Amino acid sequence: MTSPVTFRRNNDSLSIVNCRAVLPGGILEPARIRIEGGLITDIGRSSSSSGPHRTEDCIDARGCLVLPGFVDIHADSLEAAIAPRPSAPFLPETVLPTYEASLVMHGITTVFHCVGLADLGDVTKPLRTRDKAREIVGAIRNHQSGSPLRVRIHLRYEITDTDSLPLLDSLVEDGEVDMMSLMDHTPGFGVFKDIDAYREYHRRSGQSLAAADEKVAALMERRDQLDEGALAELVDACHRRGLTVVSHDDHTVEKLEWALSLGVSVAEFPVTVEALDFARGQGMQAVYGTPNLIRGVSHAGNLRVADMLTTGRVDIFCLDYSPMCSLLALFTAVELTGSPLAEVSRLFSLNPARAVGLDTVTGSIEIGKAADLILVDQRGSRPRLLATIANGRPVYRAEVVAAKTEQGKSGHSPVTSVEKSGHDNARGKGKL
Repeated sequence: MTSPVTFRRNNDSLSIVNCRAVLPGGILEPARIRIEGGLITDIGRSSSSSGPHRTEDCIDARGCLVLPGFVDIHADSLEAAIAPRPSAPFLPETVLPTYEASLVMHGITTVFHCVGLADLGDVTKPLRTRDKAREIVGAIRNHQSGSPLRVRIHLRYEITDTDSLPLLDSLVEDGEVDMMSLMDHTPGFGVFKDIDAYREYHRRSGQSLAAADEKVAALMERRDQLDEGALAELVDACHRRGLTVVSHDDHTVEKLEWALSLGVSVAEFPVTVEALDFARGQGMQAVYGTPNLIRGVSHAGNLRVADMLTTGRVDIFCLDYSPMCSLLALFTAVELTGSPLAEVSRLFSLNPARAVGLDTVTGSIEIGKAADLILVDQRGSRPRLLATIANGRPVYRAEVVAAKTEQGKSGHSPVTSVEKSGHDNARGKGKL
């Protein structure tokens, strides 16, 4: 299938013409978006006189949609990329370039890589030890300037891992993390409503019940040693550094009251309607994962996101453990709710950006914001991502098949790429 989008190469600035621009207040068409220095500098209607200047590159969208790039504040698939088999991990620095290249293929322009820290002795997952967490954080930071994305780090901390508090304090004070979630996977305190639920989950995962029972005993012992005072100090340190702190897998009002007392503002994956409604009633934003929406079921047997979405209970979508759900989830949400695309798009871009303090930088198509955009062809049987633009640079374009097909017919490709490598484009840049 050939792309309806054409690219024309000139110099530094970029103009997108003849598009349907999904703005905060609705869709503008035919629209023109002008980009200079990585920022959106003008938005208006396309006309015969509003084409590109001679000094700028041009993308003729030919009626395709232009939306804000996805802002994923809970990107939990990096662990699987580093260790596709638990006993066979790769070095994080060798994985990150290709992993992040796959993210831009799914329209992600801002990513909060999840790094887990749950050093719990015999029940520790291989990538969640203190040493491994420190290694992954370091690899992400070292690669950050060469990434095609806006990269941040979301540290997922298991609160019963009290021995890791000194490392956490150091990472926070040194500015090595940008967001933190407080997890508690002890049976009866979160995603596992009781010991039986924990045992059943591990049985379905192929583990013996005896092994599950040993883990339960170890987790319960650690839960008894929880240091709530030290946790409060950690959260205070996060707030002083401007980090967003979120709670995770909340199951009761009591747990949320405790989280609120710490100053937590976001609830990730509430596992009961009671907890969800209480959180939102207290002004917390509720985050759910797109895999649940696409699959129609929670992998842990908890709430169906589709039900929460259609009753107006979802504030933010993250891509969780499967970035490939991004575009399909967006249009599935539009279909399920019957809401305008501009309104639903906020759940994937502006709302998550606002939750982490980036809404003045990205998350919507507005003058002065970063040109983090995706081009989407909605005219086939399924929406298709045609291009991703991050910080004003085209970092992905779905043109390989089209170019080869046309090349075979005429001896040359009618499509002239405007992009260099996403890694080269971003090299030398720090945080935006």
